[in-house]
Parts: sequence; structure tokens; C-alpha cells
Amino acid sequence: MNNKIRNIVVTVTFSLFIAFFAVLCVLRIFSPVEYSDVEKRPLAQFPTNITVESILNTKEEDKSTIKQFEKFTVDQFPFREFFRRLEAQFQLNVLNLKENHGYVQENGSIAELETTFFEKGLNGALGRLQYIYDKYLKDSSGDKYVCLVPDKNYFLGRDFGYPVRDYNWLTGKLQAALPDMTYIDITGDLTLDDYYLTDWHWSQDGLLGVQNTITEALGSADRFETPFKENVLEGFKGGYTDQSALYPAPEKLVYLTNGILDACTVYDYETNKTYGLYNHELFSSKVPYDFFLSGTRALLRIDNPNATTDEELIVFRDSFGSSLIPLLSEGYKSIYVVDIRYVMSDMVGNLIGGYEDRDVLFLYSATILDQNVFK
Repeated sequence: MNNKIRNIVVTVTFSLFIAFFAVLCVLRIFSPVEYSDVEKRPLAQFPTNITVESILNTKEEDKSTIKQFEKFTVDQFPFREFFRRLEAQFQLNVLNLKENHGYVQENGSIAELETTFFEKGLNGALGRLQYIYDKYLKDSSGDKYVCLVPDKNYFLGRDFGYPVRDYNWLTGKLQAALPDMTYIDITGDLTLDDYYLTDWHWSQDGLLGVQNTITEALGSADRFETPFKENVLEGFKGGYTDQSALYPAPEKLVYLTNGILDACTVYDYETNKTYGLYNHELFSSKVPYDFFLSGTRALLRIDNPNATTDEELIVFRDSFGSSLIPLLSEGYKSIYVVDIRYVMSDMVGNLIGGYEDRDVLFLYSATILDQNVFK
């Protein structure tokens, strides 16, 4: 008798569980979630062109409606984030697999594994940099430099043997595209430990070797005499915290200051506002890395009132430059910080006022070059 009752309870409970999820799934058709803040991407929506014919169609080339519906059911599944987290923990911690849906974890550091470069996008990005060089820099008297920022994948391949993208090939293409610019190699100054555990960006306190290599190449290393002080902010949650579904504990953000950096000001050409090198308000935002230089900005000018030189530097950069460029401030009267993802290349010359007698540095990560998001 007890077995019979137990079987009935189990059957009824299971049926109610299935019915509950079935109802939630149906409700999602009428009120789907449009965007995932966790994964930073739009979610698939219920197909609008669904018909009996499209469902019954067996031709592979005509199955787009069914494929859209499959994506919809996966993206809109109830309690999706809970199940993503459960799967990630099971794959990496129970089955001891190295990868889960493109994410790996090595020595506590999370990375999105990439094995190939998007050559069409890369060629487009390099073409844009060539355009800037030919239009503005070719005949200027200042020195010109280019530096590739390696992403975490570089170290996964170099130090841990993962199958990753060919960075030697990328470096060769970059140098071939800009043969008249001096290439600065910083890969020897970095390890995986110099990057945040939960983010793709590098940590500022791990960049002193990079700063020295770059300033030595630029010929400004002798102007840097003031030691840095380390400051710590607790509770940094990088982009991989949610995207990987691993949800590791928050980590520390370390930033460097001294009397020179404290006196520097940052002028934002877009907002006509002046502020400091670090923005404490943005540390508690959705992108805490925006703490550095207030995040992505089209055009900034860093002014150093204590400069011992009249030399100026122009840096074309992506977000990796936000934490490195402040460390270059002591060596220049002004540093112009340009992000051509947010300002048209043809406008830069008018805004800055020329390139004559100014050194120029292209500082770009492999990830951004691969995406070709330049204007």
C-alpha cells in the first residue's frame, strides 16, 4: 500500500512539474524577454511567419522557421540562468571538462576560447588604420608606433597548450599593413595573472612592465620618476562573471595613483566636461572597468600640469587603453586619446588640430581588430 501511494505521489508531482513548466513556456510566447543583461545579447523571439506548411516542410533549405522556433525555446526557457549555472558547474567541476559553451577556466581565470580570427573583419580594421596613417601621419615629423594587446587566449595557448588563434600570423599582418610604424612587442611583459579573473581586460597593477616597454620605445622613459601607490576597490565583477554562468566571487580592482596622476585632468570633447583619470561612480555601474577614464569615449585630452616637457602624444585605442594610458601621463604635457569606434576617422584631424611634432601610438587588442568596429 505504501509503495502504491508513493508511486502516485511521485507521478502526480512529476506531472505537475511538467505542466508548470509547460504553462510558463506558453506564456513566454506572449511575453518574451527581449534582451539578456547577463549574456549581453538579444534573445531569440517567437517566429512571426510560423504556419502549418513551414512546420511540415522537410527541405533543409526551408527549415528557417523551425530553426527560429528552436532558438526561441532555448533562449526563452523559464529559469534559464539557473539552469545555465547548473550546467556550467557540472561540466567544469563534476565532469572536469576544460570548456563549457566556449568558456574555459584556468587558475581561476575565466576566458572565452577563440580558435580563429575573422579575416574579413580583420582586413577591414587594418584598412581603417592604414587610412588614418595615410591621411594624417604619413608626412608628419612625429614618431609613429603600433602595439598589439594580447587577449587571454594568447596566454591560454602559450602557457597552457589550448588550441587558440594564431597570434604570430596576426602580428605579421599588422606589421605588414603598417610597415612604416615601429612595432612594440609587449607579450613578454604579461602573463594570464595580469588580467582580471572575471573579465577580458588587464589589471592596471600588472602593467608596469608594459608601461616601461612602451615608454622606452617612445623615448620618454627618463621622465617617469614618481613611484605609484596601489589603491584597492573591493567587489569588482567583470563581464565573464555572468556570461560564463560560473558566477565566481567578486575580486579586487587595483588602481595606481601618485601626485602627478592626481593633478592630471581629462577633458571630454563630446560632453565639454573635465574630470579626473578615475571615475569612482562608474565602479558600481554595470561595467565597473569604466572606472578608468570614465569608460569608452570618442575623444579625450589628458593634461599634466606638472609636465617637465612640452611633448604631446596621440593614442588611438580601444578599452584596454583606458587603464594603461593614465600610467603614461607623467611623460607628456598632453595625451590625446582617440577611439575611432565612436568618432569618424575623417573628423579626428579637425578636432585634435594636427599631428605635426606629436608622437602617435596605435594601441589595439586582438579582439577589437577581429571585430572591425571602426568608423
